[in-house]
Amino acid sequence: MMAQFHTQKTLLLALALQLSAVYSFSIQYGPKKLNIGKQQTTPLWAKPPPTTNFDLEAIEAMEAKWDMEEAMGTDDVGEEDDILSDGLGGTSEENVVLLQVPDELDGKRIDAALSKLDSSLSRSTCGALVADGNIQLVGANGDLKVLSRKSHKVSFGDTLRVTMPKEEKPTEIVAQDLPLNILYEDEHMIVLNKAAGMVVHPAAGNWDGTVVNALAHYLLQSPYGAGEFVGSETNTKTALQADDPAGADGEVISFRPGIVHRLDKGTTGILVVAKTTQSLGTLSEAFAARTVKKTYLAVTVGNPGKRVAIDKPIGRHPIHRQRMRVVPDPHRRDSSGIAPKDRLTGPKQKGRRALSYVDTLAFDGKLSVAQVRIETGRTHQIRVHLQDRHTPIYGDDVYGIEAWNKQLVKKHGIARPLLHAYKLELSHPITGEKMVFTAPMAEDMKGIASVIWPTGVEEFPEVFQ
Repeated sequence: MMAQFHTQKTLLLALALQLSAVYSFSIQYGPKKLNIGKQQTTPLWAKPPPTTNFDLEAIEAMEAKWDMEEAMGTDDVGEEDDILSDGLGGTSEENVVLLQVPDELDGKRIDAALSKLDSSLSRSTCGALVADGNIQLVGANGDLKVLSRKSHKVSFGDTLRVTMPKEEKPTEIVAQDLPLNILYEDEHMIVLNKAAGMVVHPAAGNWDGTVVNALAHYLLQSPYGAGEFVGSETNTKTALQADDPAGADGEVISFRPGIVHRLDKGTTGILVVAKTTQSLGTLSEAFAARTVKKTYLAVTVGNPGKRVAIDKPIGRHPIHRQRMRVVPDPHRRDSSGIAPKDRLTGPKQKGRRALSYVDTLAFDGKLSVAQVRIETGRTHQIRVHLQDRHTPIYGDDVYGIEAWNKQLVKKHGIARPLLHAYKLELSHPITGEKMVFTAPMAEDMKGIASVIWPTGVEEFPEVFQ
């Protein structure tokens, strides 16, 4: 009996050693199917996870930090920031970016790859960053290697540490005579139909030519008075030097003078600006309490559906820091069959709740005109939610489909997301009167929408004016 036990034990040990050797071979030389007899037809394991050159635990720790900051209301990262604090080197973390090379950029020149990874950087700017020694390759053990040749070819999985040159900030807001489409104004607030390509307030890369610059000029001669935020050097300097918190497409921000919410650069539509401290406080509270109703129109690739509620949290992308994303469900299994909560260790990014209601108004078989009402105002919320639904906004160079975007530029000369904030409902900050503002679409978007929705002019005249 004892001899039989030892024999079985020896056989089991031999089998275990064989399995261990096969597993080791699979890890080193790629995924292999292990077939035992003729009845075994499926692999005993999925392919091993891909190797990576960046510190996953560091990224997850950073995501946890962002979640805590957002929960405490201290998150001040703006949509134009692209930061991942990695603790590498001695350069200030404020101007350091980590970018990972995806499969489609494998073998590309480093200047070309960088311009693809960060759409805000031109290829010539990327070339200058390389020539100045501002690009480093992060090794598997954290070592840094300076890449100084623009002809250097990047590889899939490379992690590039980019040091952005610090830009000097001006000391005051420059008043500029720029066109403004004013929908309403009194001594307390002004409501605008923002044009495409116009940034709401000065920030890195856009220190002038913004709505704030235009208001600094217009309000000095407004028949309703300049208000409290322009007209003195002290006010304009204080406005510019204030913190620039996160938010876009309706999220409450605290930047002065009088900016209550903001729209992305390529988005057109209604923007309300306070002219006094009292109005600013009241309007800010209304946006924070979500008593302001915001409705948009979007041209999408595909049909997002009728009366769809999208309730998915949004957080900053862990690698591409200028982008946002729908934070993955920790319980959903991926292609390996393993749920992220089981596959990864450490804290997970939770994101912030984002709720959008989408209703397709017209669909021509390829493109749709959709109405989107947002209950929250997260950065890039509509663009991210529609991308997650696989019906991205037509012309969106960050979240859209490249082939469709190229077609839009080639056929129509349009190089922006076709998104328009057409309706805003709020109470007047002083009188409490219920007010509803609507704004017609810009001509470029109107032309595309009218082809998709020929009867839209009769059914929705206020936006096709």
